[in-house]
Amino acid sequence: MTSDIPLGLADQPLSAKIYELLRERIIEGVLRPGERIRERELAAELNVSRIPIREAMPRLEAEGFIRTLPRRGAVVTEMTLNDVEELFAVRSSLEVLAAKLAAQACAAGRSPEELFDRLAASEAALEGADDAAIAAANSALHEEILNLSSNSLLIGLMGPINGRVRRLFRLEAERDQRVLCAEHKKLCDAIAEGNVEWAGALAYAHVEHSRVDSLRLIRERLE
Repeated sequence: MTSDIPLGLADQPLSAKIYELLRERIIEGVLRPGERIRERELAAELNVSRIPIREAMPRLEAEGFIRTLPRRGAVVTEMTLNDVEELFAVRSSLEVLAAKLAAQACAAGRSPEELFDRLAASEAALEGADDAAIAAANSALHEEILNLSSNSLLIGLMGPINGRVRRLFRLEAERDQRVLCAEHKKLCDAIAEGNVEWAGALAYAHVEHSRVDSLRLIRERLE
């Protein structure tokens, strides 16, 4: 395998490593919507057989990253207006729950130090004006809120959703990132203070604000 395989997957099956690699390439925009995933070329690049590549495809398709077309094979999907609407419908419930559970955990004595480290990284990326770094830092912050929830079922449910959220973040470079960062700070403060209902309310407002902006941007692209 090449050094392109994500770190932390040394003990995973080969198909899982390839799934992670392709997922990251799609999220980062290396593989673009409408682009074919050519099994023969990928197998040659990674020095593997085509079998683990084929084994990785159903999971990518189930999570909405690719679709299989007759005579074309696997093709990277585009995030449609309906996809984004569905994503926010789920986020408005599950991310609010994650924020409330994270606040409960902090109220019970869980340290929010890692959360504030992620917030600081997000602020640093904003100052650097690097769109890719901003998107990655924002994603990491949301994932830390989920980790703070300490709810394994919720973490499992949000795994596939987080990939779509990360992909959406990469498409939202036009949004006012300073406003989003200010919203993140208020949310992190509420969680750290153990203010459960306020954290939930801020999380809901943040998701709804993101929904309005994201749908507007996508509609503008379609016009």
